[in-house]
Amino acid sequence: MPRIIIVGAGIVGLTLGQALRSQNIPFTISERDKDAEMREQGWAITLHWALPLLQKMLPQELMAEIQKCQVNAEVAGNDTRDFKFVNLKDCSQIHNTSSGERWRLDRGKLRLALLDGLDGHVRWNKHVESVEHQKDLTKIQCSDGSSHIADIVIGADGSRSAIREFLCPETHAVTPLPFRMLGVRTELTEEQVAPLRAIDPLLFQGSEPGTNNFLYCSLLGAPKQKTSSCTVQFNMSWPKSSNNKEEVFPDDATRLAALKLRARGLDPCLRNPIESIAEGTPVVEVILADRKFVPWDSPDCVTLVGDAAHPMTMFRGEAANHGILDAYDLLKHLQLICSGECQKQDTMRMYKRRLTERAPDATLASRRACEDAHHYPVDKDSPLVTERTMPLQFA
Repeated sequence: MPRIIIVGAGIVGLTLGQALRSQNIPFTISERDKDAEMREQGWAITLHWALPLLQKMLPQELMAEIQKCQVNAEVAGNDTRDFKFVNLKDCSQIHNTSSGERWRLDRGKLRLALLDGLDGHVRWNKHVESVEHQKDLTKIQCSDGSSHIADIVIGADGSRSAIREFLCPETHAVTPLPFRMLGVRTELTEEQVAPLRAIDPLLFQGSEPGTNNFLYCSLLGAPKQKTSSCTVQFNMSWPKSSNNKEEVFPDDATRLAALKLRARGLDPCLRNPIESIAEGTPVVEVILADRKFVPWDSPDCVTLVGDAAHPMTMFRGEAANHGILDAYDLLKHLQLICSGECQKQDTMRMYKRRLTERAPDATLASRRACEDAHHYPVDKDSPLVTERTMPLQFA
């Protein structure tokens, strides 16, 4: 059996690990964090066209646990299965795109579910500092002084991947996009949530005429029994200044003030909840960046999946789905190697070739969705509002 090291214990790396485990293929995961609780894992992700692939890869028991990670089980059982796009001035619906079955999953809970059973496979506090190709093997050197040799190294270490930097030293960096985004998670009363739920009980997005501000709203939980409050996520973005005089947000207070300022022109059902957010609430700036997909010319014993391969913005909501597809396709190729049916070199090249067939279009669609989100009105053919579907060669 080949020695396989997955670098990165994020959603895609852990999914691939669980899939390998289910096939009795040995592997280890090297993760830079000291433990599973070290970093905030973000809020939620939406899986839609990749769900059938996840169900094929993972055991039923694990899928049942993942299903429990949905942000609101009650809503999930009666989901409209629509991606709604509205005019933020009056909340009138502009576009309504069918999504098919979708799971809106709490990222932190999902990661913990995927970690279950992998205790003996994950090496924590293994920050990769360098990668060295040794004939048909790869050596990774970690910041704790340890080194590890593998037949196959898989970079699943995110948009600022150390493995991608090794593969593409001249083209590994992401490209900042000319937009800024602030995100906040807040508690709203049932009265405040009701008009949001009337638009869509799970999530919706929209643009504001005149300003080209964009808003994404996601309901992250059912009403709490004791307080009747609901957790809601707001992400607001806007074009960067053309005169290069950008606002500076040194703390939560300035970020919250900027968020409230940009909400002034919104429909009251959106403006009022944002204006009611309490001082001291954490507000994060989300750096919007991606990278044009560039195939790497390098050893066939090193490859990439997920954001390490094709970092995208969140505006089309496909990054995680493409990451799951990466894991699914790579699993099939690794099975061929482990069974002895195919040679490692040919099989890894085949995986890269298939990735190269779809990743450029997916990345560009994601970027255009980001651009169109800040250019009202949004055309019906924009990737921001067109149907999300699995690439034809995998459907």
